[in-house]
Amino acid sequence: MPFLFGKKKPVSENETFVALMQIARQDPDFRKQISAILSMDDFNRKSALNSITDNMRLQKAPKDLVRAMESLADDAVAERALELIQNAK
Repeated sequence: MPFLFGKKKPVSENETFVALMQIARQDPDFRKQISAILSMDDFNRKSALNSITDNMRLQKAPKDLVRAMESLADDAVAERALELIQNAK
């Protein structure tokens, strides 16, 4: 468990997360979908993201992309991501 011994990198340093936010800001359909997930209450957002990331792993999605989606389970990250996406309208 490397996270126990080292610092966890901030999500802003995850290039895939940054790209994910850029796509959400530019693509109205993706923005609508991700906004719907991020607008859910904490329990339902985390449940939806768990299902999504489990499915992504089964489909052999890039690990960085899976981690970027997983980071949205963090309440503070989800709140900030939603702000960024909504300000793109």
